[in-house]
Amino acid sequence: MAEENKGINYTRLALGAGLLAAAAVSIAVFVPRRRLALVTEPLANLAKLPLAAAVTTWAVRLRPFDEF
Repeated sequence: MAEENKGINYTRLALGAGLLAAAAVSIAVFVPRRRLALVTEPLANLAKLPLAAAVTTWAVRLRPFDEF
């Protein structure tokens, strides 16, 4: 049987981080600041709500495979 790898796959992690970085840079380069501000302002206002802080705190406490 093949041994099951349960550790962190650093290659996939690095690839995902690289893709996110490339997306962020492309948005920063190609989207005008005023248009980006119009899109992100409502999201920033949502982040200031107490419910957002509570959900974030709850999500940080989650650990994968806690039920096993």
